[in-house]
Amino acid sequence: MGRKTDLSGRRFGRLKVINDTFKRDYKGSVIWNCLCDCGNKKEYSEDSLVHGHCTSCGCKKREITENIRDQLTFVDQTCIEWLKFRKTRKDNTSGFRGVFQKNNGKYQVRIGLQRKSYNVGSFDTFEQAVAARLEAEKLLHGGFIQKYEKWQEKAIIDPQYAAEHPFQFYVKQIEGRFYVSSNVVE
Repeated sequence: MGRKTDLSGRRFGRLKVINDTFKRDYKGSVIWNCLCDCGNKKEYSEDSLVHGHCTSCGCKKREITENIRDQLTFVDQTCIEWLKFRKTRKDNTSGFRGVFQKNNGKYQVRIGLQRKSYNVGSFDTFEQAVAARLEAEKLLHGGFIQKYEKWQEKAIIDPQYAAEHPFQFYVKQIEGRFYVSSNVVE
């Protein structure tokens, strides 16, 4: 076991160290009682405090999550910003969103909108799969954004219109084809 450094009274982010619990974690690091600025008491290892892994009881993460949600535009169960500025995830193995290779060597394509996932299809080549995904994105994501922006223009001019006609976007998939509609009149 390493030597104990007295952290009593020190601050680490929102946490103030109160006292030693006389316990150690699996690595032998001393466990300390801490008081968060929000009033919660929790125990943290010296290692996680000193190296900056723990700076609050979790209240900071909750605040950040709530603030992000307030800054994003959620419409009809869909985030407009996520549709417009979406990037490929780090753990993506195919190199393109919504396209993955199955065990049989074919490429499966999926797309999501309004908290639903749609199967676009299965394709022999990666290029066919990407083309199908781009077409589905244009129809679903692009169509959603286009209709929402038209609705928003009307809503800004006439707030009563917005109250009486909340934005709605409908997607149906029949025999592999997508059909979209909206309550926004062109």
